[in-house]
Amino acid sequence: MLIVIEGIDGSGKSTIVRFLVEELRKRGYDVVSFKEPTDSEWGRRVRREDLSPEEELELFLKDREWNVKNNVVPSLKSGKIVIMDRYYHSTIAYQGAKGIDVDYIRKLNEKFPKPDLVIVLDVNPETALKRIERKRKPSKFEDVEYLRKVRDIYLSMDDVVIVNAERPIEAVKGEVLDLVLRHISKGLHS
Repeated sequence: MLIVIEGIDGSGKSTIVRFLVEELRKRGYDVVSFKEPTDSEWGRRVRREDLSPEEELELFLKDREWNVKNNVVPSLKSGKIVIMDRYYHSTIAYQGAKGIDVDYIRKLNEKFPKPDLVIVLDVNPETALKRIERKRKPSKFEDVEYLRKVRDIYLSMDDVVIVNAERPIEAVKGEVLDLVLRHISKGLHS
């Protein structure tokens, strides 16, 4: 099973992914997690180079191809639950917010395994940036107007479950865990 946690920067994705892995392992599930961009050559380039939206898109696709081939597919084939901290919905939202057609980006990603469940942690950009600034200086992707566009694209997606991440973290964790456990249970009985 492939489960993806999405959302704008500062929405709590990494916290939720760590929590899910821990909770599912406690329940006896074989779980792994991966993050995009990865530490592959393409993932490193996308983080450190100043690129056009088209160049960024190309690097994200190469990075994802590497990640799917080396991490995601082997883990799925061995029966593991794979939890992703970002996947192709991020590319659709972030590169779409830079002006690339979202349908075109989605089409480019159709060759990759389709997630069984995509959860978008929804938070307004102002809240997200306050959270980020408590930890570090915001990156080139973390600007209010840009994040507002990214969020709007996430909210327009029809293949995701939206979770209100403005609430206290324990409430968010509880809702996400419930969604995931129900999905796993449904998957085992189908």
